[in-house]
Amino acid sequence: MPESAQTQALVVLDPAHVPATRELAATHGVELHEVPRRGIEPVTTVTLVLMGAATAVGALQHALEQRKGGQVIDLRPGAPRALYRTPDVVYGTVVVLAADGTVTVEVKEPDGMFGKVISVLPNLLSAGGNGTDQVTATVTATFGADVEVRPATGRPAPDGEA
Repeated sequence: MPESAQTQALVVLDPAHVPATRELAATHGVELHEVPRRGIEPVTTVTLVLMGAATAVGALQHALEQRKGGQVIDLRPGAPRALYRTPDVVYGTVVVLAADGTVTVEVKEPDGMFGKVISVLPNLLSAGGNGTDQVTATVTATFGADVEVRPATGRPAPDGEA
């Protein structure tokens, strides 16, 4: 049987996640090499080179993405961060926090749609797409994703809804 194709990939991680990544890489048979830092900036991330069979490297990259969790877009005035990933949201889900409610975008991950959706969100927000309806319409039109709009917890439903 032919040997699996070898590949390399780069990942950027929080330094606190490196030990768990090393363990996960060992279970997938992937070698890790840390890219040396240059300059005098404070160390806030670590860049690793993943090396191994293409399927093993791909599986490790997918596992690392899943650990980051889902995407949150916080459109509320004064929000500390507008865009962030959190394991508190299920991987493959985008939650938009708005004054009028919460939008949950359910994305089918087998097509890699989660990464595609979150990659366009900064452009959408910088173009003035700060309303729930606009975010919902853009994500639906661009990707054909199912979008469910629900009132935020502890907030009344918008007019005309029960």
